[in-house]
Amino acid sequence: MYRLVVVVLLAGCGARAPTKTTRPLGDDITLYRDWALIRQRIALDVTSASATFKVKIPAGVSAEQLIVVDRGGLAITAIHLAFDPKKAVDDADAATPPPPAKPAELALDVQAKRAGRYSIVIGYITNRIAWDVAYTMTATPERDHATLRGALAIRNTSGIALRAGHARLIDAELGPWRGKSAEQLAAALTGAAQGSTPPAAPRELGSLVIGEGETRVELLRASTRAMSSVLVYDPIGTKLDNPGATPLRDVRMGAGAASSRVTESFEVQRDKEATAGLPAGPVRLLERRANGSFIVLGESRLFDVATRVAEVDTIAVGTAEGVAGTRERRELTIDDERHRVVEEFVITLVNKRPTPASVLIREHLYRGQNWTLAYPQANTQGVIASKEGPQQISLRTVVPARSQTKILYVVVYTWGQ
Repeated sequence: MYRLVVVVLLAGCGARAPTKTTRPLGDDITLYRDWALIRQRIALDVTSASATFKVKIPAGVSAEQLIVVDRGGLAITAIHLAFDPKKAVDDADAATPPPPAKPAELALDVQAKRAGRYSIVIGYITNRIAWDVAYTMTATPERDHATLRGALAIRNTSGIALRAGHARLIDAELGPWRGKSAEQLAAALTGAAQGSTPPAAPRELGSLVIGEGETRVELLRASTRAMSSVLVYDPIGTKLDNPGATPLRDVRMGAGAASSRVTESFEVQRDKEATAGLPAGPVRLLERRANGSFIVLGESRLFDVATRVAEVDTIAVGTAEGVAGTRERRELTIDDERHRVVEEFVITLVNKRPTPASVLIREHLYRGQNWTLAYPQANTQGVIASKEGPQQISLRTVVPARSQTKILYVVVYTWGQ
């Protein structure tokens, strides 16, 4: 569990008079995959030199997850948090957000030099705010353009409503994202080589009210981009991906039977500026019929880590008749002395159609994230290789009618001394 340190400023105690607390104003919220990081702004009307205020915070927040970010000119002499320690541990360890519960109550003992309105900020993390995202693409009748829309569903079971002056979403877990950001900063300061995968970029949501229950937010307004048909051969998929820096050296890895299926697909150009920071989620490709109804052409996922730097998104709509592929490993060399693994593959595409077939081959460099390609165009004319993510590449080629094409590529994995 990611822990924040409690900051309690101790001072002398004095008489306390009853006072009132206004609703939080201008909260700052960052939504991660596993936690929500909240800076809750609280306006306090202080009418005496010493006072106690009671503030509602999400159920399950423990003292170790709470910090005073800004005292706003007040001296905070003590913090009292009424919570069930066992319940807090149960909530923190839960794989999914717990059901709705009553909010916790935070008591603040403060001292002020003069009466007036003060604003303080407290920070904490909670797993009682979860989110999901879904996308739709609507194709034009000519199927040459598609309009992309995205919606965010936020489920709040914290027991309180949050009113964010600024909110953002980061498509990563809190701990790994901060570690990756620290690694990137250190590399920039020292000039060292950075990892192959940049941390997920924040997606700004602006001003947002997250009430109890479910809140729906428009994540992406209608955005139209070019679409075209393409054949896709993806024989392995992401199931073997090892996100570590040191490559796996199991000789059996990736040597088994690969799929021969080539799919009829549509590829949709990305608008990098419009889609920056969008979280991964399912997408449906729709087409409007003449009577105004919609049919589903295909389903896929968008913006996964594996495709974070891709130029296009692809959505399969069926099996490509007359076109098939095979994947064969020709060589595997494990060189412990030189700290490298060399793996060579040959992709064979067979086109039985009477017309040429444009094919996008998607390969996954699954052994680890420290890799480089060698000879991606050997023995083949016109092959275009592109990186799509930390362990994913695409190879584009055209297979002549009633013919076959072989593509050889070599990947070299390395690790530290």
